[in-house]
Amino acid sequence: MERTDLIYFSAENQKEYLALAAEYLPGSEKEKMERWSGRYPRAFVALAIEAELAGVAFGWPRELDAPGDSSFTLDGIAVREPYQRKGYGRLLLRAFESAAGEYGYPAVSVGSAGGYVEKFYLDNGYIPREYKIWTDCGIKVAYTFSDLEDYRNYRRPDGEGFVVLEKWLYIRS
Repeated sequence: MERTDLIYFSAENQKEYLALAAEYLPGSEKEKMERWSGRYPRAFVALAIEAELAGVAFGWPRELDAPGDSSFTLDGIAVREPYQRKGYGRLLLRAFESAAGEYGYPAVSVGSAGGYVEKFYLDNGYIPREYKIWTDCGIKVAYTFSDLEDYRNYRRPDGEGFVVLEKWLYIRS
């Protein structure tokens, strides 16, 4: 059995952490990661397998980019190819969700452009909320889902868009 450890972004693993994120999540913003890892260190989780960095998950409060949104956003999650489809992504996701809860956030949100990644979030309890598109004026909500059936029946327009999914960590009062 492989030895697995959950660890966090640190000075010792920063270079390897950022390299894995850049390789598997090319849209990751290194400057934001460096800035917010100091303030929210437990939200920058990594998976080490036999001392090799095998996966990362990271994010920060959504309100930093979208004032008024009370969720903690999962900006990126990736598992190196040889370790994929073995439950390690779920392990990273659970550790990230735990960190968001520890920081006092009631929900985790994530954007997904579709495919197996979107299925991963659905399988882990995330609910599709909106379909957003990029416009010349920035990101715009193109459609709000009423329920899971509505999401499944929605035909996405051609072009660049993504679904925002959300998971409540505890019941809203």
